[in-house]
Amino acid sequence: MFKINRPLFFSFSVLVFIITCWGVWFSFNGYWGLFRLSDIIIFSWKVGILIFGSPMLFYFSYLGFYMAIKNKPIGMYGTLTNVCGYLFFIGVVISFIASMYISFNFRSYGYELCPKNSWMAPNKYVKKITLCDEW
Repeated sequence: MFKINRPLFFSFSVLVFIITCWGVWFSFNGYWGLFRLSDIIIFSWKVGILIFGSPMLFYFSYLGFYMAIKNKPIGMYGTLTNVCGYLFFIGVVISFIASMYISFNFRSYGYELCPKNSWMAPNKYVKKITLCDEW
């Protein structure tokens, strides 16, 4: 019989839940700027993965809460797990294709791509190159 460290699982679940909520907020901000065609748009394939991967992360958080409450390990099986997994992999493909489309399409709208500070930074599209320094 496995013994569950309840405070550890509960705190890990809270941490995953908070990080997932922050990631969804960041992703929705990217999509909101994209649909409004604002002066500064921050979008990348990683922003798309955040929104499609959030159901899986919320499910991980739920599993941690459930294990902390019931004090026993549970498995990841069932239709909800499959749906979250399929949604994540479909989201990876959609966000990668959308990122390439946006990169090519925004240049016709008059947007310019700012130079990146790091290789992990998302793409920043601006209408005027002077806006690259602002955040």
